[in-house]
Amino acid sequence: MKKITLFFIFLLVLALVPSTYSFDIEEGFYARYEMYKNPEIIMEERYDFSVALLKGDKEVFFSNFIYTYQILDIEDNIADVRICFEGELINEPTYKEDLIRLPFKRIFDIKLNLDTLEMIDESGAWGKWLFWVPQGLYDRKEYIFMENWNDHGKVTGWLNGPLEMMMQFLQSPYGKDLKHYTYLTTLYWKKGEPWIYPLCEDYGIPLREEFYMLNEEGEQTSEPGLETYYVYTDEGLFIETITYIDDFLDQKLGILILSGEMILTDYGVSDEILIEEPKTEYQKSTFDEELARIEELKEQQKTPQKTEQKTETPQSTKEKEEQNIVIYLVPVLAVVIIVAFIMFKEKR
Repeated sequence: MKKITLFFIFLLVLALVPSTYSFDIEEGFYARYEMYKNPEIIMEERYDFSVALLKGDKEVFFSNFIYTYQILDIEDNIADVRICFEGELINEPTYKEDLIRLPFKRIFDIKLNLDTLEMIDESGAWGKWLFWVPQGLYDRKEYIFMENWNDHGKVTGWLNGPLEMMMQFLQSPYGKDLKHYTYLTTLYWKKGEPWIYPLCEDYGIPLREEFYMLNEEGEQTSEPGLETYYVYTDEGLFIETITYIDDFLDQKLGILILSGEMILTDYGVSDEILIEEPKTEYQKSTFDEELARIEELKEQQKTPQKTEQKTETPQSTKEKEEQNIVIYLVPVLAVVIIVAFIMFKEKR
């Protein structure tokens, strides 16, 4: 009887104590993702950065970016989610004295259908939510990554797992002790068959060398497309990715591809709203203003040098004029003194 009682107490404790990776979709839930910085690559060698490809084939360099979301309310299984993407834009991906860091912040409120994990508005579903996935056993289950990537339609991927962790490649502090994981990937490969993944050309994405799949010898093995995968715990909580695509970034901020390791650094439930109100200045859909400001600052860095050169010339000219005046005055004064001396002598 005593053993049975202890067994039920043990089960009760397990039920009450949350799992290391427990994840409940509830009001107040938040998660914070940050750009991973390799501790072996420090400022002396180069500046840690992430590259983003914007609509219109424009690249920007992000530093210290943070992607945060929080569930503000849930009603009829529709969640009000506040999303904040912030960080710094930099002018160059190297550490220099003239490195320009320009802060940016974007905040939007969205509605999320918790049944379908689709972001919705008055017109219906406009995007897919990727920060968690349904729990369950999957074996190459087809899954919609994005609803309308670059205004060219859906991107389909594959949901896999759970798989046993074979190597500790995860950088997220919440993934270090993970024994099993689920991952969502755009890449599907079967031995003897060509890889299947979203071709950039089909989605209006400019062709770039980094989008080509390469084999171990570095040879091109397929058409240019985007390979990405997102790692989740068995509960469905998103842990990290390397190359990221997201309907929110694409359709709200104009970021087609965010290339840079993004890892989960904090999550939980809070009674307080952790993200400030989405003011008008945080509702921009491009980074044009920040990029223009960086160009202005770059020009200002050059201006002081030109100003010095311009100010040096007038000063040297003035000095020369003063020297010339002295040269002319000396003989004149000498003549005046001699004449005055002669006249004074004759009067005597």
